[in-house]
Amino acid sequence: MSTHGTSQIIAVGDTDGLIAILSKEDSNHKKAVATATKLLQLDAQTVFPITSITETITTLKRKLNKPDLVVSVIAQITGGALSIENVDTKMLDEALIVFDPKGSKKNTLFDALVVATAKKLNTRIIFSTDEWYTKLGFKLASEL
Repeated sequence: MSTHGTSQIIAVGDTDGLIAILSKEDSNHKKAVATATKLLQLDAQTVFPITSITETITTLKRKLNKPDLVVSVIAQITGGALSIENVDTKMLDEALIVFDPKGSKKNTLFDALVVATAKKLNTRIIFSTDEWYTKLGFKLASEL
C-alpha cells in the first residue's frame, strides 16, 4: 500500500514488456524481470490496456508459436493477476492522434493505445522495451 500523502506509481504495460517477462528466450527477459521486481518493491501498479492483452496473446500464438505462454496469460487473466484497463472510443480517438500510419512499422496503433491509457490514468511510466515512448515524453519503467 502506498504511504499516506503519496501517490501510488502506475505503470502502463505494453505487449513487448509483457512478452519479455513471460518468455525466457526473449532478449529482454532478464531486464523485464528486474523491472517487474523493482515495480513490486515500489508498490507500483502495472496496468495493461485490454488491447495489449489481445495483442500479446495473438503474438504469442501466431508469431512466436508459444501456446504454453498463451495458457499462462489466460490463467493470469482469469485468476485476476493482471490489472486490465478497458479501452473506449475516446481513448481510440486519442490514440489515432498519436499514431502515425506512415511512421515506423514497429510503432503500432496498439502502442498508441498504451499512450492513451497512460494519459487516462495520468501516468508517465510505461512498462515496455520500446524506446519510442520516451520520444513522446514518457519514462520507461526500467529507468525507475
